[in-house]
Amino acid sequence: MRVVRILSASLLGFLLFDVLIFHSRLYLSVVSPDSSTGYLETFLRNEKLRIGRGGDQVLAVGDSRMMFFTRYANELTPETGYTFATISTAGTTPRCWYYMLRDIDPAADRYGAVVVPVDDYDDGEIAEDLSNRLLDLHYLIGVLRLSDLDEFAGSMHSVQNRVESARGILLNGLVYKADFQDLLLHPIARVQSAALNRRDSASWMYSYIGPSRTMEGVSIDWAARTLTVPADVTPAQKAEFTYRFLAPRPADMGHQSAYLKYWLGKISDRYRGSKTRVIIIRIPRGPFIRPDQPPVNPQSSVRELASRSNVIVNPEHFFDELERPRFFMDQMHLNWAGSLEFTRTLARQVRQLLGPPPANGSH
Repeated sequence: MRVVRILSASLLGFLLFDVLIFHSRLYLSVVSPDSSTGYLETFLRNEKLRIGRGGDQVLAVGDSRMMFFTRYANELTPETGYTFATISTAGTTPRCWYYMLRDIDPAADRYGAVVVPVDDYDDGEIAEDLSNRLLDLHYLIGVLRLSDLDEFAGSMHSVQNRVESARGILLNGLVYKADFQDLLLHPIARVQSAALNRRDSASWMYSYIGPSRTMEGVSIDWAARTLTVPADVTPAQKAEFTYRFLAPRPADMGHQSAYLKYWLGKISDRYRGSKTRVIIIRIPRGPFIRPDQPPVNPQSSVRELASRSNVIVNPEHFFDELERPRFFMDQMHLNWAGSLEFTRTLARQVRQLLGPPPANGSH
């Protein structure tokens, strides 16, 4: 019985520590800004602190390909009437975007519109089954709730990932383990880094200037399935280009379509009945467009969502002019010139899609 009491007390102490430290927002104040959790928290915290609310506010979500820079969009506010913000975070997915939006906009009333990017309007299959992306847990652990356990963990196809997700939501410390160990090893440096990030990250991000390199000099022979690159391109980069443009497309298993229907549908449902519109855009796909594009899918997630009154689908080929080597720094990311063109074009298009903002600037 003594052993049982000791074990029970130890377990209770562990659970209490996990709840007090990791299930509160206390640990997020010192989480490493370089971790996936800390990186996402930086975007969410900065947006929560940004002044602005109402029908004239437009928010962009997305991953690293959503190269939308609000500084340059907001220079057009006298023309568009809208103020722009972004929580686009490298490595995130539509599942992440849903929980991110819930965290920064709990009443679903902060924005006139939310801009959501997709790769195509046909739910083309990709190599990764995003439903099984366990990395989402590490990005989102700071915003997930115990009540999310069933839906979030249940959305993983892999039984192992379901179990690991459930364990992580129940015991956040399991997800924070490596970060917490690093904090114990370097407590002063970590606290200073976190404080600097809280103080200056919004300014860093707003003033960021991206790479100027281009994909000019790269050429593809689609018939021969060969790719030629300039001398300064490394073998690793050439391999990435070759995979992106010449590797066989994954067989259509329906995974991507089911995933997008669920999570884009969740985002739309969140704003149904509010005055926030969901704008879906096809982002510039790359410097070269493969001839073997996914077949037209009349029942795709985007085309089904287009029938909803709170969803606006931007014309599919609106950004085709940006799909050129001079606007891309690699096989899938816009360079600085491309980002500026994309940002300004999208800001003006939002005005065209939404019309003028409410006269009083609020809902």
